[in-house]
Amino acid sequence: MDILYVVLTAVLVVAAVYMILNKYDTRLTFLFLGVLGLAVATIVTGESVMGDSTTGSKIIDIFDVIRSKFVSTIQGTGIRLMMIGGYVMLMNHVKAADVLALGAAKLLKGLKNPYIVLALVYIVGAVLKIFITSQIALGLLFMATMFPILTRLGVSRVSAAGACIMIGGMDLGPNDSTTIFASTDILDVTPMEFFTQYEIVIGPIIMVCVGIFLAIYSSYMDKKEFGGLVFSEDAKKETSISELGVPAFYGVFPLIPLTLVVIFSFVDGINMDVITAHIICFFLFFIVDLIVKKDMNRLTENLRQTWIWMGNYFNNIIVLISVAAVFAEAVKMLRGVDVIADALSHMTGASLIAMVAFSAVIIGTALLTGSSNAPWFAFGPMAPGIAQTLGCDPGLLLVPMHLTGGLARCYSPFTGAVIAVSGMAEMDASILCKRNMAPMTFGIIVCFIASVIMFGI
Repeated sequence: MDILYVVLTAVLVVAAVYMILNKYDTRLTFLFLGVLGLAVATIVTGESVMGDSTTGSKIIDIFDVIRSKFVSTIQGTGIRLMMIGGYVMLMNHVKAADVLALGAAKLLKGLKNPYIVLALVYIVGAVLKIFITSQIALGLLFMATMFPILTRLGVSRVSAAGACIMIGGMDLGPNDSTTIFASTDILDVTPMEFFTQYEIVIGPIIMVCVGIFLAIYSSYMDKKEFGGLVFSEDAKKETSISELGVPAFYGVFPLIPLTLVVIFSFVDGINMDVITAHIICFFLFFIVDLIVKKDMNRLTENLRQTWIWMGNYFNNIIVLISVAAVFAEAVKMLRGVDVIADALSHMTGASLIAMVAFSAVIIGTALLTGSSNAPWFAFGPMAPGIAQTLGCDPGLLLVPMHLTGGLARCYSPFTGAVIAVSGMAEMDASILCKRNMAPMTFGIIVCFIASVIMFGI
């Protein structure tokens, strides 16, 4: 039976990859294959997929899994993402995120060594990804702010544009959908706890190592391809904060929610949930914006748009997380992963093999689809169970699976940020993917090594 379980599990996973690569809707794919997998698991094992929570009918239980996953997702991860997503989109809409990016650009402008600036651009951008969670939005903001500065200093257009993509490679921070999913749906901790116990242990190491590598590699490639520094005469005019039409202090608003969560995490007796922090910031921003702009219609329109953005997050992200959870449950119930994990547990270096193997699934899917979210939502929940079977720290599997897909998508031609930045830079996306491959692959290797050191020893 063990062989049958492995074969059925492999068939289900391969079918999902095939359908996604052939441009079937990801949500439909996970939902359809999830129900099919649950039905097969019921037939093969003869057991209810709801276990002790059965409705009394094995057939109805298959569909009750869908109810269960949607309810748990909406109550936990869902409401957090809708609140955070609405606030992020509002900050982009009112150009507060643009002010923040311009402020970061001013801090780097005084440096003269172009490749030191390039390295710092990557590191600063990767840190800002914690606050500006959209890779596309962050990439375009840095194209508007840092790209002209870098090209004036002599960095080639391909190196500068590539860095604007790579800054959004890691999904970090309590506001990120993947972090919220990991904390709420996988480990049952707060997003801040997952961030401090897992992400912040490895993230800064990757940022610094990739930043140093990026400076050396870009200098080498610019010399190889262009003979050295390339001074652009047609670099875009710098954008000033005054041109954005909002006060400079608006750049603080994207930072406030996370700042509140961090500050109150050190205050005994007070718990500041991510949702509460964003509700406070909504009220604060709308009050300040009304005082500054003196336009009640603007406030009403921004609030109306916020509801729409929150609804879009439900449609685009929360539904995906819910149906991916159904698919993940089907994979789990088919027991193939358990059989493989049990077999690995008897091998030397089993946890390292599992870390690389499951991360490779995430990386491969990210490269082929341009998204690291779908494979993470589908396969991430398996990590704690596998770690328990192997007797290793869950972080050894969770952190590489979580971060490497985002790094890999930076050299996928199907990634939204690659397409957007290449269009803005007026160059072929394949050129940027080729340039980003070495730094991001290096980042993946660093992630593996750092995870082993921090969680495997």
